[in-house]
Amino acid sequence: MTPKLKFIVAGVVLLAAVGYLIFNSVSTSAEYYLTVGELRSKAPAVYSQNVRVAGIVDGASIVKDVRAGTLSFNAEDASGQLPVVYTGGVVPDIFGPGIQVVVEGKYAPDGVFHASNLLAQCPSRYENAVQPPS
Repeated sequence: MTPKLKFIVAGVVLLAAVGYLIFNSVSTSAEYYLTVGELRSKAPAVYSQNVRVAGIVDGASIVKDVRAGTLSFNAEDASGQLPVVYTGGVVPDIFGPGIQVVVEGKYAPDGVFHASNLLAQCPSRYENAVQPPS
């Protein structure tokens, strides 16, 4: 094998490796989430998958059970309400009524979303990200 051919083969391998890393990085860091309506329309196909759902916290529905280590609330948007049970541990400081949240977890056949991750979005930065219920 000539040195020129070795150089070309090494270049192709390096280019393929860099392309794979870029593709893998972009596809895993995409921050897509479903609305409440989209989640319900995709059931039962999403029962076995981890999914992200966005909504606004209904303040009247917040129940914290210290013994069980759970936080229950309804996430709502223009398409309806979704009961959420969060068992992930630390609750963000800004979590409260009217705060926009993105929950990650599994949607159960009983209609309850079991969240293992809870992200609270700063209202001033994400005002139009999730439309409030009408």
